[in-house]
Amino acid sequence: MLKCFATTSGGLSELLREELMTLGAKNVKAQPRGVTFEGSKELAYRACLWSRLANRVFITVLEAELDNQEQLTTSIAALNWQEHMDLRDSFAVSFSGKGMGIDHSHYGALKIKDGIVDYFMAKTSDRPQVDTVNPNLRVHGHLNRNQLTLSIDLVGYSLHQRGYREGQQVKAPLKENIAAALLLRSGWPEIAKQGGSLYDPMCGSGTFLIEAAMMASDAAPGLDKQDRMLLNQWKQHDSLLWNRLVDEARARKVTGLQNMPAIYGSDASHKSLDIAEEAILNSGYFKHISVKQMTVEQGRIWGDWPTGLVISNPPYGERLGEVEEVKRIYTALGNYLKEEFDGWQAAVFTCNPELGMYLGLKAKRSHKFANGPLEGKLFRFDVIETYHREPAIKGGANLADGVQTAYPDLSETEGAKMFANRLKKNVKPLRKWAKKYEVNAYRVYDADMPEYALSIDYYHTLEGGEWLVVNEYAPPKTVDKTRAKKRLYEALSVLPTVFDIPTSQIVFKVREKQKGSSQYEKLDENKQFFTVIENGVKLRVNFTDYLDTGLFLDHRDVRAYVAEKSRRKSLLNLFCYTATLTAQAA
Repeated sequence: MLKCFATTSGGLSELLREELMTLGAKNVKAQPRGVTFEGSKELAYRACLWSRLANRVFITVLEAELDNQEQLTTSIAALNWQEHMDLRDSFAVSFSGKGMGIDHSHYGALKIKDGIVDYFMAKTSDRPQVDTVNPNLRVHGHLNRNQLTLSIDLVGYSLHQRGYREGQQVKAPLKENIAAALLLRSGWPEIAKQGGSLYDPMCGSGTFLIEAAMMASDAAPGLDKQDRMLLNQWKQHDSLLWNRLVDEARARKVTGLQNMPAIYGSDASHKSLDIAEEAILNSGYFKHISVKQMTVEQGRIWGDWPTGLVISNPPYGERLGEVEEVKRIYTALGNYLKEEFDGWQAAVFTCNPELGMYLGLKAKRSHKFANGPLEGKLFRFDVIETYHREPAIKGGANLADGVQTAYPDLSETEGAKMFANRLKKNVKPLRKWAKKYEVNAYRVYDADMPEYALSIDYYHTLEGGEWLVVNEYAPPKTVDKTRAKKRLYEALSVLPTVFDIPTSQIVFKVREKQKGSSQYEKLDENKQFFTVIENGVKLRVNFTDYLDTGLFLDHRDVRAYVAEKSRRKSLLNLFCYTATLTAQAA
């Protein structure tokens, strides 16, 4: 019975434990970065050939408790290394962990190397060569305080490198074993057995597509590079056993290819699809995977696809300034799923979990995964109407921008059109009046239609052009919240068109019954002021930092009256607030 250790990416240990148990491993225990297990040499070989999740597979040749640094070398030299390699073979050593005053991996590896060399010098008066690039044997030592574990690497490279990307100068967003783990968590193997389709609407370089095809065809992920594994050069290698397992894997793949489900992918980038098509060709699945250039906004099913799984790893705005654009992508993806994939399963992986809210679907489950240094989540959905949700829209001053992003066609609804017509009716005479009397700030709407309980104020500023400030009158508890929100969104959706003002210059606030000094409390810290001219006087306004802008528009006539009555007189303005009346009087 061999003691073994299979390494994997962060967060995959439990899935790898389950996978190794299905292969027949015994005493299987998940560790933070891998799984320990026991089994025969055949089991170790099967792990190398069939594991979709492991990075490397090691067999343990020594476990020792050390008293001092020197024992690290002497305990290695005491092993019979001629059971594992010949003098003419080259070797390489790697090292991890700390203890016994050893804090540097290079120094630890050097001590192990010295032990192997000391053994051969004692036995043969000669030494094998070290080759860190292409050795015949790779040895790994791990030190935890004074506990040494020494292992032999049966593979020699990371098993996530299946072989279909060789020669490609591309860094895929997901490693192949992480993509495989996400497919397993999404239930793809069972869906494939039932003849369901798989589709990735943002397939990029095609990793999900190829890994899904390998699972569906019962292909061993290590098969294409089986002849390069270092176990072939290990002195205890059983070539007859290995060849039997390889032949078995080839036969299973031939059988699996006869019952392949449909697999599809699309992407907006022609360059990404070129890379995907090359990898698909290299993998041997070019007859089974169909890809097409298409954005999620253009999304549509081509052909008659059996109900199955939609899986994707959309972008998540890792660069500054990208998040807003990515929100639009998630909203579009959610709309695509709801419109075209009713009754399907869906799985979306993201390293920015907040973006999942913009899909507009209620997740039935979520799973934590790591993608390199980034923590992420896999959201799983049943795409049925029961779980449809409104896409999340971030509230606050920029609500109009969020509405336009999430609901680009909302302005075409009957309610929105009705509200737009009322605004146009209001604005036409007001603009003539404002031009005649040189008024640059005025109210254009004040809950004229009770169901659209808003006030809308127009400002023409010297520095920033035209602005709208929209105040929602908080609805009473008797009003249905969902309907009130829909009407608010309809109103906001038509403002850019009616006033020809960008959403970035439409500020939204909620006006509730104020108590004490709450109306003077800060809402934001932009400290951005603009100038409005009223009655020939320049007044400063702030649209975002407070509930009020600093200029009460309904007091315009009062300010003019007081200014007129104050000519050649002293004026004491008690509780002057922002002193707009005082400024005009002066």
